[in-house]
Amino acid sequence: MTSTHQGKICIITGATDGIGKEAAMHLAGMGFTLGLVGRNRDKISSTLAEIQNATGNKHITFFQADLSLMKEVRRLAEEIQSTFDKINVLLNNAGAYIADFEKTGEGFERTFALNHLSYFLLTDLLLDTIKTTPNSRIVNVASDAHRKTNLNFDNLQGFNGYKGWPAYCKSKLCNIMFTYELGRRLEGSDTTANCLHPGFVNTSFGNNNRAGIRLGLTAAKAVSAINVKKGAKTSIYLASSSEVEGVNGKYFAKCKPKNSSPQSNVIEDQKRLWDISEQLLS
Repeated sequence: MTSTHQGKICIITGATDGIGKEAAMHLAGMGFTLGLVGRNRDKISSTLAEIQNATGNKHITFFQADLSLMKEVRRLAEEIQSTFDKINVLLNNAGAYIADFEKTGEGFERTFALNHLSYFLLTDLLLDTIKTTPNSRIVNVASDAHRKTNLNFDNLQGFNGYKGWPAYCKSKLCNIMFTYELGRRLEGSDTTANCLHPGFVNTSFGNNNRAGIRLGLTAAKAVSAINVKKGAKTSIYLASSSEVEGVNGKYFAKCKPKNSSPQSNVIEDQKRLWDISEQLLS
């Protein structure tokens, strides 16, 4: 473990697997104090031991939460704020592709709830703490999958004619539009917000679905996916590099700014998505 970022606190959601876990491992090695979020208790225990043993960093706290439930997001935010009095980096990474329609106990479509609303709500609840931390950063993991869709505000959650992959693409578009609107609202503060495309990464992504979906994704990953170390690079870069200090409201891929889709850049739609998200969570 190095002392490059000693004393800095980074919160990472979806940290028990894939690029979230890889980012946690690297940031722990840089000396960050980590607040990691996972859903599965067994994975939490094994991931904590693995990171601590590999890096020697004992300043790691795990929080258990199902981020598709907003009551869990609210509880999580309270636990984080009772544990840490500052937050240097919030890395919103948790997400999933859910092939079949599911509605949460709170009445939200599960993809929309997990992939978008959890980013929006957790960021909002932690924002005061983040903004009082010098040179703080918010990093949202999105995807180039956003280029395949647009938002239908009359059917935002896909209640009418749900299809899993389009719903995933829309949620990633939401991540980018949320980041851009957040970035504007942060102008003049000491906090930045950026988002990223990690690439098509060979992780357990999609393995929560039925057998046919899993087999198709496994075949696709074997042909074209990058490994998890490459997939986590841009998340790690945006969380830790001095090169992006002060950079705000950008979309990154392979550690470089990239243009997102025309649809994602419609300011009126960004504002509308923000307002609807607030209304849904009020």
